Amino acid sequence: MASGVDDQVSELLGIATTMFNAGDLAGAKEILSTLNVVSPANFAVLKLLGIVAATEGGYGEAAALLDQAVALDDRDALAWNVLSVCRFKGGDDPGALDCADRAIGLRTTFGEAHNNRGNALNRLGRQAEALEAFEAALRVLPGDAEVLVNIGNVLRDLGQAAASLGYLDRAIAIDPAIAEAHFNRGNALQDLGRHAEAIASFGEALRLDPDHVDAHWNRSLANLLTGQFEAGWREYEWRWRRSSPESRPRDVPCPLWLGREDLAGKTILLHCEQGLGDSIQFIRYAPVVAKMGARVIVEAFEPLVELFSQVEGVAEVTVRGGPIPVTDFHCPLMSLPLALGGEALASVPFELNASETMRGKWRGEGGGGLNVGVVCSGNLKGAEGRSLPAAALFAALPAGPAYCLLQKELRPSDAAILDARKDIRFVGDRLDGFADTAGLCMAMDLVITVDTSAAHLAASLGRPTWILLAYDAGWRWGLEPETTHWYPSARLYRQTVRGDWSGPLARIARDLAAMMGAGR
Repeated sequence: MASGVDDQVSELLGIATTMFNAGDLAGAKEILSTLNVVSPANFAVLKLLGIVAATEGGYGEAAALLDQAVALDDRDALAWNVLSVCRFKGGDDPGALDCADRAIGLRTTFGEAHNNRGNALNRLGRQAEALEAFEAALRVLPGDAEVLVNIGNVLRDLGQAAASLGYLDRAIAIDPAIAEAHFNRGNALQDLGRHAEAIASFGEALRLDPDHVDAHWNRSLANLLTGQFEAGWREYEWRWRRSSPESRPRDVPCPLWLGREDLAGKTILLHCEQGLGDSIQFIRYAPVVAKMGARVIVEAFEPLVELFSQVEGVAEVTVRGGPIPVTDFHCPLMSLPLALGGEALASVPFELNASETMRGKWRGEGGGGLNVGVVCSGNLKGAEGRSLPAAALFAALPAGPAYCLLQKELRPSDAAILDARKDIRFVGDRLDGFADTAGLCMAMDLVITVDTSAAHLAASLGRPTWILLAYDAGWRWGLEPETTHWYPSARLYRQTVRGDWSGPLARIARDLAAMMGAGR
């Protein structure tokens, strides 16, 4: 009797397998679900039912079924490999890696398992190992476009943009319909400074996948970098669909203003977004809005409240995190260029004002010679490339000027420089917000800073500002080697080799020596 049931189960399992292979997932699942009731704890049924669920995108359900399957029989490489995919899709990267390793242990030439292993390692931040795994997959699957894309992506993460581009081009030659390949090709081209080609690649990705959020976003940044502001600002609105925490849309109980409605006699809330430097850069548009007849209220990050109260045309400044004022409209600061017309607004003249109180507080801080304010880092948890060890910076700066560190915090590793160089003052314990720092900047003849909010502050105040920029400093600094339309008083010192500050520091030392020789 049992033999007859087993034969029926085997026959129905065969039918379900045929239906699955033919793409009839619903039919296969119906048969398999029935078999799972009739023949519980059947490895073959649980395995195929899990594979069907994974194919449908039900990775949690699939993982539960496959866990049962491998508990019954842990010698099936395919079951472990699909379970690896399910773990990865569920965000369990260590689990995905373990399952891929189990699959490879059972079948060393399992290309898909090597690929899944690479995906898990890549997301765990182990890029060199991920590359080895992807290369192992490619040896088994030499014509697999997905594996080629994965190799291209991890090579770019490892700083090998040219090699990355080669693999992505190979993937596209095999399958030109992979939107992700064109998107990542655009990223590699951006790294290589081939911006027009990058924009075209992002466009091809969007032709294949019109809702590819990151392709829209990266194309907006490339357009802004190359001065194509109208297109750049329009697509910059895609930031609200990104998953990054700094791009979450605000829940403001009034309509968004993007330039269509007449503002005469209306009240509008302009609110800060992203970082402090972004807010300082884009507050320049508040006076433009005020001249349209609007009463302008600015919601600012707490360190900026006092500083922004000095901006022309701003009627009121409220702190972000407090009650949202009742207004007719609202607009994020970085949507203002789009709302105000885009193309012509890149060079709106603007200077921040430091209050007379703050100017007076710091007026005597400078000495009789050349007073140079220095910023080595902003937020101590900030991104790599936007900070520089104080010892390295001051080692390049000539003796003679009176140096003052303008930052509020100092890295412990940098504190020793204060003992070694008596010509450096640190006043971080006396700084209270950006209005305070603005007053201190006004007491300086020159500000030398890495790319932080202090760069935007000093340059917005119209102070001579020398800005040290990493190799891929970002769209806002454009492509001109030494100047930026945003800040006429700024001079840019760019890395020409990624991670190497020696060139920019040597140029700063040369220019500072020339300034001293000219009597400043």
